[in-house]
Amino acid sequence: MDTALDDIAFLANSDNRVAVLERLVDGVRDRDELTGRVDASRVTIARIVRELEARKWITRSGCEYTVTPLGEWVYEEFTRLVDEMEAAQRLREPYQWMPDDLMPFDIRRLRDAELILLDGTDPTALVRRIVEFHRSGERIRGLARAAAPTFIKNQWELTVHGDTRVELVLTPEAVDVVRNHQPTAQKFREMLSAENARYSVHEEIPMSVGIVDGIVGINLTDEQGVLKGGVVTDDAAVQAWAVDLFKTCQERARPVDPDAIVV
Repeated sequence: MDTALDDIAFLANSDNRVAVLERLVDGVRDRDELTGRVDASRVTIARIVRELEARKWITRSGCEYTVTPLGEWVYEEFTRLVDEMEAAQRLREPYQWMPDDLMPFDIRRLRDAELILLDGTDPTALVRRIVEFHRSGERIRGLARAAAPTFIKNQWELTVHGDTRVELVLTPEAVDVVRNHQPTAQKFREMLSAENARYSVHEEIPMSVGIVDGIVGINLTDEQGVLKGGVVTDDAAVQAWAVDLFKTCQERARPVDPDAIVV
């Protein structure tokens, strides 16, 4: 007698079997219709319908085939399993840069997240996406372990020359990068005087996280702190985690001293 794994393998090992079952879930078909709708020979279709009948997943009346309630149940659960495995497979590479101790929420919360990984053919794609992400809302909150002139310039345009509210907590190292680059230091000094910008510094920022309105962006880095990619999601549980992490760091942070930014 076949086991459950045998039945899973029966479908998993043949796209044509899944396609035939799917067509019959959509409606009653005869063999000619199945042959016209599935990219397989008549001999293959004939064999598949016999196998599906033997499992009681479909039934035949004359020349027509109909899915049974059992077969419909099997199809729905099998396709759900495939969807879950595809989501898990998509997260396989970025998962190595998702520390469980820092991201304690259920990994399945990221099943529909947007993933941006560094691409050797376009190394600036991630930077452009972060800039685009920051420009997508009216309020930015976040933690930053590093700073770059491109991001500071973007925030300067959004605050000094715009109405976006920005609250960021930076590491001392990130502030040093800003301080040592005069064009960036000039813009940063102007932002420190803007009513809609609040920058503070804290030594212990575990990871870089941005919250734009209700959307969360998470920077993914390797053990050496090298940026490898990012995740963008609107999941409520991830948002709650990100807001809590941000508030915790902000409460312990101190305002950036404008006099420390010499221009």
